[in-house]
Amino acid sequence: MRIIAIANQKGGCGKTTTAINFSACLAQAKKNVLLIDLDPQGHATLGLNIKHQDVDKSMYHVLTPQSGKKVRLDEIILPISQNFDLAPADILLSAIEQELSGKPEREAKLYQAISLMVTKKTYDYIVIDCPPSLGLLTFNALRVSGEVIAPVETGFFSVHGVSKLLEIVDVIGKRLKCDIAVKALITLFDRRTKFSQEIKDDIYNHFSGQVFKSIINTNVRLKEAASYGMPVIAYDKRCRGSEDYMALAKEVIRKYDWTKPETVTETVGGPQQSKSGILFTYSSTEAGSVQIAGDFNNWAADQKDKLETTKKGVWAKVYNLRPGRYRYKFIVDGQWVTDPNNPQTEADEIGNLNSLLEIK
Repeated sequence: MRIIAIANQKGGCGKTTTAINFSACLAQAKKNVLLIDLDPQGHATLGLNIKHQDVDKSMYHVLTPQSGKKVRLDEIILPISQNFDLAPADILLSAIEQELSGKPEREAKLYQAISLMVTKKTYDYIVIDCPPSLGLLTFNALRVSGEVIAPVETGFFSVHGVSKLLEIVDVIGKRLKCDIAVKALITLFDRRTKFSQEIKDDIYNHFSGQVFKSIINTNVRLKEAASYGMPVIAYDKRCRGSEDYMALAKEVIRKYDWTKPETVTETVGGPQQSKSGILFTYSSTEAGSVQIAGDFNNWAADQKDKLETTKKGVWAKVYNLRPGRYRYKFIVDGQWVTDPNNPQTEADEIGNLNSLLEIK
């Protein structure tokens, strides 16, 4: 599962429009998608025709520290269309920063909520629509995300917002000892004006190697679709807006995959370096299913994280991991267990013991 935050501290750059339409296009490409509205304004919720008065439980109830109000993330999810679900937000979410002030691990509340989600549905992507600020809610989104899409309109202030975002992501990455990939997405682009063309060139120069090839052009159908509470792909699949966001979805799907093909082995041990990456193994002749979850897949195992087995009961899978520290566990027939062949362990933020892998 890939978790992608849509973030820029500047408003009006197409952030929520991107969150809605990017998610819908991923779903159109037959990916199971959960869109989390993390903006107290609730524009992603409203943009999918969900009225605030019809929302009984929202992201506020997931993140609040008040035990009497707290619910699980999967308890608030609303189906939008085939392969596409929403975790809604409302104005109550604006109280979260104050309620979490001084609380331990306040920047990991969304991370914990996703980890504790109980649902039969397996999501390929979780997309998070962040508020137009770099406060606690955005920190929570960045904490749990492996990737960030930063919409940037062809204007100076939007570019400055992405620069500040990159600084924050760098701080979080160093603190958590992990890499968060950030790429700018040019939005609201008017190819008819020389100024837009100049700013586009500046963006490619300024964020060299960190800009999507896909560009979101100015298109009236995007505004019309939003006014009807629909993704543009459902409103007019042949319009320029649909084509642009589908191109983005395909670029994201094509660009990156955490895993390498599975490698079957007859030997068992702790994580080992192989030709394709890091080989994880688990031994059991009785298990019907073995998966792996850890920092490298945001603790949310799906079908891609199943280990392959041999007749001798050796389960194995290879991950292509960057240098760093990774906590992980095996999920054996639904039960979470540490790696019996790896003596290195480390407790997480809430005290659970996990196996630890260090790659230099």
